[in-house]
Amino acid sequence: MDLSNRTIAFIMVGVGALLLFRIISRWRGFSFRKQEIDWDQHFIQGLRKAGVDTFAEQTVDFFFTVPTRDGATGLAKALREQGYETDVIEARETSGQFSVHGCRRMRLIVPEMQQLTVHLTQLAAAHGGQYDNWAVVTK
Repeated sequence: MDLSNRTIAFIMVGVGALLLFRIISRWRGFSFRKQEIDWDQHFIQGLRKAGVDTFAEQTVDFFFTVPTRDGATGLAKALREQGYETDVIEARETSGQFSVHGCRRMRLIVPEMQQLTVHLTQLAAAHGGQYDNWAVVTK
């Protein structure tokens, strides 16, 4: 083998090694892809670790953002019909939108909170707004 053939062979081995490395790294990327984190499950687990009894009733606050007054009052009315205490605040100085707050006592069970998140997301969208999530006041 002369010098030019050795050089070409060396370059081809290098390119082959890079391609093999690329294929393996892409395959590992697909096989070790992280699961999407479910916020409800993650938050409830955090509360449990902090010593909150999630199977006992807790006061849970739910937050929504709605761009119009009519949408906000409609959403608040729908939430009251479902057993929530509600209030509506206009965020005039920051966004000009309306913040809807709903509150009720309930147990924090993961599948139930996941279903409730889906329901509240759809309810907010039906009134032109968005569901911003929930929180628990712990003492």
